[in-house]
Amino acid sequence: MECHNSALVKMYSDVRPTSVNWLWYPYIPYGKITILQGDPGDGKSTMMMNIIAAVSTGGLTPDGKKIKEPQTVIYQCSEDGVADTIKPRLLIAGAACDKVAFLDEEKVDLSLDDENIRRAIYELKAKLLVIDPFQAYFGDGDLSSTMGVRKIMHRLGIWASLYDCAIVLIGHLNKNTSSKALYRSLGSIDVMATARSVLQVSCFEENSEIKVIKQVKSSLAPRGKDVCFRTDTTQGIVWFCNEENCLETNQKVHIEKYTKQEQTAKMLQKVLTNGPVAASAIAKHFSSANISERTVMLMKKMLGIKSFRKGDKWYWALEEKIGGR
Repeated sequence: MECHNSALVKMYSDVRPTSVNWLWYPYIPYGKITILQGDPGDGKSTMMMNIIAAVSTGGLTPDGKKIKEPQTVIYQCSEDGVADTIKPRLLIAGAACDKVAFLDEEKVDLSLDDENIRRAIYELKAKLLVIDPFQAYFGDGDLSSTMGVRKIMHRLGIWASLYDCAIVLIGHLNKNTSSKALYRSLGSIDVMATARSVLQVSCFEENSEIKVIKQVKSSLAPRGKDVCFRTDTTQGIVWFCNEENCLETNQKVHIEKYTKQEQTAKMLQKVLTNGPVAASAIAKHFSSANISERTVMLMKKMLGIKSFRKGDKWYWALEEKIGGR
């Protein structure tokens, strides 16, 4: 076969097949682009902080697999303060902060395909780059322009492949909840087309305290099962890597929640059984018992407890004890 452009043309018979390396199989591949999308407050950044901590320390992926060794991460975030928000979150997640870098946006106006990002990946030998949210880093590019988006995403994809770096773009969703998950990202569908994995975080239908990660696109492996997590004040993120565990966790959280409410109701009845008590004393009593004001107020309403003012103080009383004031 004769070809006039033989310098550019290659035969697939000359290509040596290679396997895909995974940061977290089948959700986040090395050398490729992953999209992590969700509505504000649904836990995208919290989840990613946990992944960043694991990569920076050589810890465990959500399914308990060991990351071979600590690796450098670049976390670029336009929405939060470096000192008052991002650094504390990294520390809470248990990240090795000497392995987590960022580019100083006070010195450079960054865009998604900025040469400074490529250079940082290369010089730091970064194995994970997280952009949060990626919609803020399109620079002068039009996020709805097919040609502009393809050009930027193509360049970013080349960098991911060249340096075997997992690139995770965290993004917001549009408000069209009737659309398929792949079409809910802000901007051109070409962003989703370039990504090899697309993950969507949302609240568990029956319990907003539990977050669910659904893989809505997987081009390199069979689509992964739903993964759940919830935030625990003492353990950080607690992962549940199958639907059965999600359901079990949902039940457990509900039991804990209702048990605490029942305990609060009984405590309120006991505190008020002999008549009205100052609201300030009640607040102090339940605060010392580590019971939230929200739970106390909910039980107050449920028990029909009344508030009244006497002098310069507010008091609470059970409805049947009101006459004794």
